[in-house]
Amino acid sequence: MRVLFTSWAGGGHFAPLVPLGWALRAAGHDALVACHPGQADPILRAGLPALPIGPELDMFALLRERRTAGGRRGYAGMLDTAEAVADVLAGDLIAFCERWRPDIVVYEPASVVGPLVAAVLGVPAVRQLWAADFTAPVNGFPAAVTGALAVRFGLDEVGTAGDLTLDPGPPRLQVRDGLPRQPIRYVPYNGPAVLPGWLREPPTRRRICVTWGTSLGGFGLDRMRHVPPIVHALGRLDAELVVAVLDAHRELFTDLPDNVRTVGPVPLHLLLPTCAAIVHQGGAGTLMTALTCGTPQVVVPSIPDQIFNAGQLAGTGAGIHVRGRDDVAAEEVGARTRDVLTDPAYRLAAHRLRTEHRCRPAPANVVPTLERLATEWPRPRAFRTAYAAGGAG
Repeated sequence: MRVLFTSWAGGGHFAPLVPLGWALRAAGHDALVACHPGQADPILRAGLPALPIGPELDMFALLRERRTAGGRRGYAGMLDTAEAVADVLAGDLIAFCERWRPDIVVYEPASVVGPLVAAVLGVPAVRQLWAADFTAPVNGFPAAVTGALAVRFGLDEVGTAGDLTLDPGPPRLQVRDGLPRQPIRYVPYNGPAVLPGWLREPPTRRRICVTWGTSLGGFGLDRMRHVPPIVHALGRLDAELVVAVLDAHRELFTDLPDNVRTVGPVPLHLLLPTCAAIVHQGGAGTLMTALTCGTPQVVVPSIPDQIFNAGQLAGTGAGIHVRGRDDVAAEEVGARTRDVLTDPAYRLAAHRLRTEHRCRPAPANVVPTLERLATEWPRPRAFRTAYAAGGAG
């Protein structure tokens, strides 16, 4: 079986695809991860074959440009950008796939080019979620892409949910709708990792992780300006703070409290089992990694998908959603973190959520489902007339 993976960008969008890619390769299947030429490195570091294709594209530059130009925000803005990226990639990617002939396309929710390619080829499109389903139709996300992008390839519409959804969200975290969903266990992947020496011994007092993911910094360091005051507020707690941020963000953290352990990248799946709590921005990868470790969470979101994630988590009792976006009061975050540390209900709820998660099938156990889907799917139909006649442009 040949499997094509597509992802909007690197980082948190690509990482959830990696364990399934490993499982498919281990089962003897071919896999390729389509990407812009400059995004091949994280794919190669994950041990998966990359397919650099199309022109170069700076995703964050495109997002900043659209925001500056007054483009739509929230669901609509995300879909607009996803369609623009798909429009750039689709012609070259479909031309390649006409020769390579994948049996199935796996894509993450923001990668509209995935279901577009699958629709043109007549093969199943499988959506791999990051966490709770931010793009579920019940949340107001459109069920299909219509208009110029679909017409270009002779399609009436392109379904955003695909034909099957691989769902890592435990039932208490996930939305409820009528989409066909296949449970899959979330396996944390934070890139190549080395276990630091200081993590080889248990902490001498309560440990709190503070991290702000990888995406917000792409919009500029001003989107991180509220994080150092939060660290200072947390520094007044009787705890060890581990501040795990990208190297590019280190300059923001100066004159730190004495109880801060480090400022820099730390593999979260190795760190969080030693932590009593984590304070973060609500990115799916961070939230799901904490969930797999049973770590109570304090979430301070600022963009739509993070706000959605925070609300879903708070509903499980395993964490707190601190509202206020980028102007949230640092003292409020400190107080809510103290609540999480002192009220055992948060730890118990986090452990229950971890138990639910562990009951979901591992990626290797989902591979047979994909094999059946590809085998039982109707034979790929010929390319659409518009494309065959040169409608791809």
